[in-house]
Amino acid sequence: MQGMYKKFFLPEPRVFAHRGASGGYPENTLLSFGEAVKIGVDVIETDVHFTKDNRFVVAHDGELGRICDGSGLVADYTLAELKKFDAGYGFSADEGKSFPYRGMGLSLISLEELLEEFPGQRFNIDLKAKNPAQVPYYCTLIEKCAAVQRVLTASEHAENTRPVRGRFPGMATSFSLSEALIYYFLFRSGLLYFKKRFPADVLQIPEFFGSSRVVSDTFVEQAHKKGLRVHVWTINDEEGMRRLYDAGVDAVMSDHPSLLKRVAADYFPAA
Repeated sequence: MQGMYKKFFLPEPRVFAHRGASGGYPENTLLSFGEAVKIGVDVIETDVHFTKDNRFVVAHDGELGRICDGSGLVADYTLAELKKFDAGYGFSADEGKSFPYRGMGLSLISLEELLEEFPGQRFNIDLKAKNPAQVPYYCTLIEKCAAVQRVLTASEHAENTRPVRGRFPGMATSFSLSEALIYYFLFRSGLLYFKKRFPADVLQIPEFFGSSRVVSDTFVEQAHKKGLRVHVWTINDEEGMRRLYDAGVDAVMSDHPSLLKRVAADYFPAA
């Protein structure tokens, strides 16, 4: 399998916590990540944005409105300014009836803080914004935190991941959107047989694109024949988790990692 000997994949990760244990705690906070670590997930998936002062803040959205009590663009703030916002402000587990983490002192955090807080944990880090200028800073930070072997770098934008692969040939990476679309075209057209080399180790994709199911048994089988792994996001129901593991996918991402870990144990006893 492509990337077989990259340390990130040893042991093979099966259970990914999406933005931490974000089904029950404010996403991308130390609280959410800490709960995922307690559960014993293989990998924590998270996202980062580049700040005004060339730092990385852990956040999915490029705008602040949904993820904290701030407003505007992440890129317009320094890290210190971002950390003043309440990252628990908008979280509700009951459709807005209550906000249990509002005013509880949860803040946005830096990528450096995250990697240092959990030094033994593997992370799937998504560079959200299309900005090649951020990549040298990202690579320097990953190297500084001695995290090259425990990070899988992902991005929708190939402009972000290509230079990361060049800097760290031993780092695990996933297909960008354009790379995944080319792969899917080759798969559907029957031309995949002739493709021998691929830019990344993992296809990280949704099960469905619109009403069309992308991740079928055949899709997974063909990916494995090409030495590629298949990770699927974001699955929060047991039926969906089992359907995907039955199809042979290598890993699933979920907002409810405790449920996912229990399901995965039926397929991978060591999970």
